[in-house]
Amino acid sequence: MQSEEIVSPLVKREAIHRIIASKHFQKSSRLSSILLHICELEIEGRTSELNERDIGRNVFQLPEDFDPSIDGIVRSHASRLRRKLELYYLREGCRETVRVSIPRGGYQPHFEVGGSPQDPIPEQTTSLEAAPEDEPDSAVRQEIPGTVAVKVNQATKQPRRWIVAVTVLLLTVAAGIAGYRTWKQRSLRPSIWKEMFTDSRQTLIVPGDSSLVMWEEMQRRNVNLSEYLSGNFAKETRGSEVELKASNMLLSRRYTSMVDLDIVQKLSAIASGLNTAPLVRFARDVRPNDLKHSNVILIGSAETNPWIQMFEAPMNFILRKNQDSTTYTIENRKPATGEPASWSSDPVSQLHTVYCKVTYLPNSAGEGNVLLLEGTSMAGTDCAWEFLSNGTQMNQFLRRAEQSVRHIPHFEVLLRTSNLGGDASTNSVVAWRILP
Repeated sequence: MQSEEIVSPLVKREAIHRIIASKHFQKSSRLSSILLHICELEIEGRTSELNERDIGRNVFQLPEDFDPSIDGIVRSHASRLRRKLELYYLREGCRETVRVSIPRGGYQPHFEVGGSPQDPIPEQTTSLEAAPEDEPDSAVRQEIPGTVAVKVNQATKQPRRWIVAVTVLLLTVAAGIAGYRTWKQRSLRPSIWKEMFTDSRQTLIVPGDSSLVMWEEMQRRNVNLSEYLSGNFAKETRGSEVELKASNMLLSRRYTSMVDLDIVQKLSAIASGLNTAPLVRFARDVRPNDLKHSNVILIGSAETNPWIQMFEAPMNFILRKNQDSTTYTIENRKPATGEPASWSSDPVSQLHTVYCKVTYLPNSAGEGNVLLLEGTSMAGTDCAWEFLSNGTQMNQFLRRAEQSVRHIPHFEVLLRTSNLGGDASTNSVVAWRILP
């Protein structure tokens, strides 16, 4: 066999379409969909997406919090797909010179070219399928050279039917139990998105103001909410003529980070799935009344999104940046047993500890909900989103906090991760509070 690297995308796609057009796949639309999906990802070089979670979401339309360790639907279909491909190349596709295989232990398809076409194997003699029950009693003859004939007589046929019947019954019961467990697990999913995106209340999404962050770093001072709302802080810009010009230029721009925009996009997709359409506003265009009666999602720390300061009164963990030292401090207002009075993070370090916080609380009028995603860096904001979008981790947190996973209480949770090239690695819960 030659390397798969010499097979062109066109040849690969032609081979795939011959497979799904075959009689072996015509009645297996789900297997055809999986094959098309994983092969297209391989052709496009998106092999990082060839995993159970992404296949479950894109092919099976499973929810964002789909947990492959609980639901093995992707694995079971992948096994069936491998068997179907083997049958195809033994029979209808026996003369194919380009062959597709999916090695066990993964989902990346391999395309191989070469080898010599073979004659198709008669269907009744294929070792991958059971021989028909009405074969002659004398023997079922194997027409593949080198194979051994399998003798079936009347004495062994009847017990075999009972074995098949019992096996089918056991498999049906097992499938029912697995299906019930999967249904039960999904029915317990946190409903935070259903509470944030409703028909009865508008949802407002506000990403961070990156222009403000750059101005604060140049001026080495933090802007509070009242200054941000009035705009008076801009009049206090200090520095040389060049610095003044740069500062004023920054404040005339409306920048936000790619992490924030990515989160906005994902939130909009979730809202669309719930048949709602949220409003997205730049932080400087928001007014206090906008936050009183709406459901609100604020992205970024108080440094990047001063509107977070409006909801800090009931919080226990407060993120603050010291502009002189460039370090973040997370204040612990009322430390629990074993907790420190604060945690710190230095964003300047190339590899450092990053903190993030997810807060879920009522809005100022008590008529809706506010969701805050804070981080000590872009990796921190990404960490907050990863926790919030991971249904399994959310469930684990609620159980750890001794809360029912059927109802989402108002809470704040502090998490820790590491900064790796601007991205967050695996996070862990540091502390939490259940809010009244």
